[in-house]
Amino acid sequence: MDRYRYFIFNQRNMVVLGLFQIAFSTVCVVSGFIDGVFRTESQLGKTRAPIWAGMVMGVPGVLALFSSQRKNPVLVNVLIVASIISCVAILIVIVYSSLTLNYGEEEELSSAPVHVIHTKFVLNKVVKGANVAMLAASVSSAFVVLVIAYLGCRSLPCCSCYDSVTGMVSEE
Repeated sequence: MDRYRYFIFNQRNMVVLGLFQIAFSTVCVVSGFIDGVFRTESQLGKTRAPIWAGMVMGVPGVLALFSSQRKNPVLVNVLIVASIISCVAILIVIVYSSLTLNYGEEEELSSAPVHVIHTKFVLNKVVKGANVAMLAASVSSAFVVLVIAYLGCRSLPCCSCYDSVTGMVSEE
């Protein structure tokens, strides 16, 4: 009966959660590129942490799409581990975007021409917008990743809600 257990894994929910996770990861990577291109040079900005962390954040989304189609316990275990690693990457993005929201962008432009002042002002707002987008996407991604991990854990045979006789989830 154990092989029937993985049919309980709700395919529709995992596909939707996987797509949301990939979308949040894409927002993080694109905002990281914007942040990297338009930010004034700083040690923290040179790390390109949001780009790498955004790529790591997308792995559970891809695995959720695969695990919704193939009922494989090894794939579900890898999904759970990738979700935990993604939580660490999300924490990195949250810390980065919180620290760089105002870090390194205030410059003295009193002697610069007017068009340079306007350009710097617009680019400053673009970088702040990218940081806010990264922050919002990473917080939302944390919620989605935790739900993905929870659903993955519930579909494992070692889960306490699993009935080994019928192969069904006990609704409590």
